[in-house]
Amino acid sequence: MTISSPTSSTTILLVDDEPDIALTLQDLLKSEGHQIDVASTGTAALERINRHPYDAVLLDIRLPDMDGLLVLEDMVRIRPGLPIIILTGLTSLDSVAGPLEELGAFAYLHKPINQAEVKKTVRQALRVQTLAKHMRQAHQALLESDIRFQAVFHTATDAIVLADHTGRIMDWNQAAERMFGYTKDEIFGKPLTIIMPERYRETHTQGLAHFKTTGETQVLGKTITLYGLRKNGEEFPIELSLNSWTTGHDPSYSGFIRDISSRQPMSHG
Repeated sequence: MTISSPTSSTTILLVDDEPDIALTLQDLLKSEGHQIDVASTGTAALERINRHPYDAVLLDIRLPDMDGLLVLEDMVRIRPGLPIIILTGLTSLDSVAGPLEELGAFAYLHKPINQAEVKKTVRQALRVQTLAKHMRQAHQALLESDIRFQAVFHTATDAIVLADHTGRIMDWNQAAERMFGYTKDEIFGKPLTIIMPERYRETHTQGLAHFKTTGETQVLGKTITLYGLRKNGEEFPIELSLNSWTTGHDPSYSGFIRDISSRQPMSHG
């Protein structure tokens, strides 16, 4: 995945009550192409955080109205994952507050400000924020895709059976429950042979082993006609379409099954 560099749409909140430092940082960050909002108090900073989706924050630890660490705590609560860079004149803030990472800070910079260090740290923070945004978008897309799959899976008129590389059933839909007579809980972890007439079982087991060893099979991607076996022992004719996919080292299988009892009777084979 390629992470793009921050652009002019990047907005940073600068929280500092020293006008000279605020102006210097504002000019420095604007020269990097960022939009800058400035707040001189903790109260004003929190009001802005509540209203705007900033990409990063530079936060002075000493503010006229609030302890900067309390402001940090509130910012982390309001905008989880927002990179917050602490500005401090203290020689070692860790000795006062403990490791800042535990408080939610991305990094902290010492005053007097080193401009090159500010640029570098802000760039790192924005890359992390951009990566996090991409990950959230990917997660959301995955979630939406899973929701669509579940909707199709559970409302399909054909039975859908999912099995692992050992041929054990990992999931099946409501149509499969109705077709074979087993609930999802009853069938979970059971071998596929439980829904096959006995005469097919040895061939099925050999075929699984052959596919795992060689990657070769004569049935995947094809529709075949044979018999299924209901929980009550009744055999019935079906059309079966098998597919396979690989996650990690081992294949998984999906079977789409249609009950064709209403068609012309077929001979048992």
